[in-house]
Amino acid sequence: MSRVKKKRSHTNQYIFEDAGPSKGERLANPESYESRKKKALAERKKKRSVYQKELDKQKEEQQKQSQDNRPRGGRLADKIRKMNADKKDDQ
Repeated sequence: MSRVKKKRSHTNQYIFEDAGPSKGERLANPESYESRKKKALAERKKKRSVYQKELDKQKEEQQKQSQDNRPRGGRLADKIRKMNADKKDDQ
């Protein structure tokens, strides 16, 4: 017959003195992580109408076109453009 060893069941037991606010209290606070996460999840799951999707597409296209019209680059790009313009004038 084998002997049954004693178990120390309390060794892995953690005791927290100040557990903090409950989940309900955290959800009630609008600045808490849980409430912001829940709100963002609900917003993401909302169904958008076809009209709203079309408006969003048009806004994205307008933003993309406005970005394309602007010259990109910095001082080096301006310097290169000036050099290229000078080369064209010389020819």
